[in-house]
Amino acid sequence: MAPRFDKATSMGDGELTEYATKILQTRSDESGFCYATPCGGDEFEVRDQHVHFPIKLGAGTCGCGKWQLSGIPCKHVLRVIYHQRLQAVDFVSPYFKGRAYKSTYAEHMHPMPDQTQWPSFNLPDILPPPVKRSAGRPKKQRRRGASEARKGRRHSIVKCSLCKELGHNMLTCVAKKKIAAAEATTAATNNNAKAEASTSRSKKRAKKAA
Repeated sequence: MAPRFDKATSMGDGELTEYATKILQTRSDESGFCYATPCGGDEFEVRDQHVHFPIKLGAGTCGCGKWQLSGIPCKHVLRVIYHQRLQAVDFVSPYFKGRAYKSTYAEHMHPMPDQTQWPSFNLPDILPPPVKRSAGRPKKQRRRGASEARKGRRHSIVKCSLCKELGHNMLTCVAKKKIAAAEATTAATNNNAKAEASTSRSKKRAKKAA
């Protein structure tokens, strides 16, 4: 802060800071590829390649939004400023000028002597307050927030090992129930077929015996 404090004393109230000067120079170089069209009053339309941006100098707005957010004219506004033969410094936010810079670093860090040079006083030592042990077993874990996950819980999404889908496991899998129902139906069909075959064989044996 000391170099900035010394620098602030030599700055003029309307002088730009180094940060604002660099950005303004970069955007000035980029403004050469833009084209400004007056629309009447303080309104202009600037064409940047195939995009058109509306600009109001009096309101301090540009269609791209950089001028409103940064406080430094964008390349579209600079194209209008140069087209109107105006000074770009007049359209920069006062927070980037010497007056604000001086007020920011007006108070600097003051040096402090070593502890061995401190004056001694015959005063009692300040001790920490006594700690009263509360009832119950002390907690070992810190108190977590309402939206914070609890320790030891699974954070990943459960994936079924049977159907490979997310959101459930093998015990609650719908596909498992469908497979079990299909297997039960198949087993019942096979049992019925075996029973019918056994009945037909018995009838044939009875006919032969008769």
